[in-house]
Amino acid sequence: MEMINKARKRRGNSRYYLFFFVSIIFVVAFGFAGWFALTRASIFTLSKVTVSGNTAIPDSLVYKITKPYLGTNLIAIPSAEVKEKFSAISRVKEIKLRKKLMHTLHIQVTERKGIIYIKSTEGDLHPTDADGVVLAKYSSVYTEDLPIYSTYLNNDQLKPGKKLKNAKLKRILEIHQRIAREAPDFIANISEYYYIDNTVNIIDAKHGTRIIPSDEDLAKQLSRYQFVQDNGNINKRSVVDLRFKNQVVVKAGNK
Repeated sequence: MEMINKARKRRGNSRYYLFFFVSIIFVVAFGFAGWFALTRASIFTLSKVTVSGNTAIPDSLVYKITKPYLGTNLIAIPSAEVKEKFSAISRVKEIKLRKKLMHTLHIQVTERKGIIYIKSTEGDLHPTDADGVVLAKYSSVYTEDLPIYSTYLNNDQLKPGKKLKNAKLKRILEIHQRIAREAPDFIANISEYYYIDNTVNIIDAKHGTRIIPSDEDLAKQLSRYQFVQDNGNINKRSVVDLRFKNQVVVKAGNK
């Protein structure tokens, strides 16, 4: 009698397992059918693309990339594929897509920002970001107000998207970023960077003097320089050396 009861119990459990398995199949099939229907519904046809966050990248380039998707189902648009197309643009640091029902795709762009112009041997200026990546420019007019660093690189060596591996450039980028962090108001005073005798030199855009930045207390030394410049009548050809602690040393331009 006990064995018969156990057999009945096993058969009862089997019915529950079968019911659970069939339910899972039904839910998956229903979900797949629903997704299939949504990705083909004309009510979700993409008819509008919007963009935000871009300052250097023109809207027209964004619309050119997304144009093939117009008229297709918004839900079915493969986000990874769209992001991959944008990743080929050197100016793009990050792309976020937002599908706004019923008909709009929004592109949110995070751009790489140029912090310095690299001047080629041909005399052209190439914006470069903090990591040394050459950025594309979309106009013959230089719209970014950036300091210049002249190099012996030609235009073919300064292709957009290329990361420059140059010790001197790396040092200049590091100093520029230090100034941006520690003395941001001074950034606007910088017109050019030079390497002279393996030492970074800064050209003051307002006064034309050449400044050798300090490795320590940079903000304080630049503040001392500005005070001396405003009150000391420093000659335009002078070299101002800030590497001496708590001092602003003014030298003749040929020193």
